[in-house]
Amino acid sequence: MPDKAIMDRLLAAKRGAALVCDEFESDRAAGTLDASRVESLVRRFILAKFRLNEQEAAPAGASLEKLAQASLAKMLRIAPDLVKTEDRAANCDGADSATVKQALVIMALQKEFHVQLDCFSAGLCHSVGELAALIWQAAR
Repeated sequence: MPDKAIMDRLLAAKRGAALVCDEFESDRAAGTLDASRVESLVRRFILAKFRLNEQEAAPAGASLEKLAQASLAKMLRIAPDLVKTEDRAANCDGADSATVKQALVIMALQKEFHVQLDCFSAGLCHSVGELAALIWQAAR
């Protein structure tokens, strides 16, 4: 049976992401959504999904890869710079855990923000801003 504290943290992250989605939909319906707001909401969504607060995410800046690594480091209780060297790809295509985490958060953003992104373009995004720009374009 999963530890109650772990379940509580997972549910809190899910609620945090859902609140961001509600804000996105509300702003879109009201016609108040703009590129800057989308970027802010996308960042908050990613941090919620990655279970990071702004202080934990600050060293990663806007880099999707570094945010994913910070999330993995927090979960594994290791230094973020060790994630890349310690991660041994266990799937058939050789993708590391941070890459898989990025792909999953992009899929979640599409589903929860009700937008369809070009998968190739989304996969090439390196920063929150680049990803947010794609979402803003798809949401208009």
